This record gives sequence, C-alpha cells and structure tokens, in this order.
Amino acid sequence: MRKTSWALSAVAVGAAVAVLAVPTITTDTSRGDTAVTSVTVNGGRPVLLGPDRPVTFPVVVQARDGSGIRSVDPIGVWGPNYGVLKVSPMRCTAVSAAASTCRGTVTVDPVRKQIFNDEAGTWFVDLKVTANDGDRFVDKTAAGFSLKRAAKVSGSGVPTAAVRPGTRITVKGWLARSFWTDNRYHGYPEGVAYLQFRPAGSHRWTTVARDVSDVSGTVSATVPVSGPGDFQWYAPGDKWTGDAASAELPVRVG
Repeated sequence: MRKTSWALSAVAVGAAVAVLAVPTITTDTSRGDTAVTSVTVNGGRPVLLGPDRPVTFPVVVQARDGSGIRSVDPIGVWGPNYGVLKVSPMRCTAVSAAASTCRGTVTVDPVRKQIFNDEAGTWFVDLKVTANDGDRFVDKTAAGFSLKRAAKVSGSGVPTAAVRPGTRITVKGWLARSFWTDNRYHGYPEGVAYLQFRPAGSHRWTTVARDVSDVSGTVSATVPVSGPGDFQWYAPGDKWTGDAASAELPVRVG
C-alpha cells in the first residue's frame, strides 16, 4: 500500500452518494474570524517533475485575524490516488497587526518513490491556520495546483543539404514523458504534437502540420519547404503531462 494516512468522506450528488478517499492532513474545523486571503504554489505555475531528479517548489500562504496569525500547522499537499507530500515548516512574517505571509517548500523525489505515474494531475493544499487568540481556519482544498510529468520531444528528418523551394520533406518526432515508476523517459501514445515553421529572419512560429503519436510516441508530417528557416515540434501536453518543444531543425534552400 502506497500511503496509509487517509480518510473517507461522503459526497452527495443529487440523490446518489459517492465515497471519495481523501488523505487526512488536518482534522479540526474552522472557528472564529481567521481567514486565508491567498495560497500560491510554485508561483502559480505547474510543477513539472522529471523521472530521476527531485524538485522543490514554494508554498506561500497569506492569512489574517484580528489578533494576528500564530502559525500555519499542519499543512500538506495531496493529489490523485492517495498522493500525499509534506510541506516544510512554514515561516510566518507579520505584514500588519492582523495579517501574515507564511512560506514553506515541498520537495518531491521520484527516485525515492514519493510519487507514482497515476498521481499526476490536480493537487490541493490542506492546511490549518491558527490565530493568536486561538481562532483557526481549516481547509482541505485551500488551493489547487498542477503537478505534471515532465515531457520532451525530439525531431529529425530535415535534410542537411540545401533543397529546392516546394520540395516535400518528412519531418519526424518522438514524444516522451517521465515515468516515475522506473525513473526514465518513455514514448507515449495519443499525444498531440504540432510541426511549426519559422522563416529565416523571423521570430514567429507558424503551425504547418499536426499529428498524434503512435504507441511508441512517434509523430510524423510531410510538408513542402517554402523557404529557408527552422522547423520544430511543439507538444502542448495535457492535464497530466507538461508541454515540450524540440530543438530547432534548420532547413536550407538552394
């Protein structure tokens, strides 16, 4: 069993009742005028985790109470399939008599099996904020954020020799994403990728073809060469996988 600290909560949807497994980090209930005004994870950007290196990202909580803020403790983050990660002790700095900004970090290491492939997706911050007068604010979903499997895409097939304008070439690519189970990158199917072209002297990329990866992660597109410039593959990713762009693939015309 991956994680053992979780509880069951019932969620009613119309007349039906579903049971959702939610990890237990805080167990108290809110009381008094304590409030959380914002929670920011990784500066509002998705957390992209590769296959074999740890990543540390910040968690910032802003809270207020008439008596001032004493602490943010406990706090943790949780995600799909009972995923749970610890947050470092939060250090709070008062910005006024009532308000404080509290900062901590989360470190996740796939090599230590702290996370698994099916735990990518939307994660949540679970916290308890305690005020100086004993009031408290508790929320299991104080903020949501994305924790995704890092991806990469390579490209090949552009001739190294100069080609005539209008020549059709086949540009191939390989989409891969991190597998936290064996700490390697593997190709994956059904990933969308766009072949883009940027004319020489321009800074703008234009999509010229689209393909969906096969079971090995391979994509391919046959397009005409309109002039000198660069091709690249761009894969926008999805809810579970980060975006990626290949190295530039220069084409010469002569």
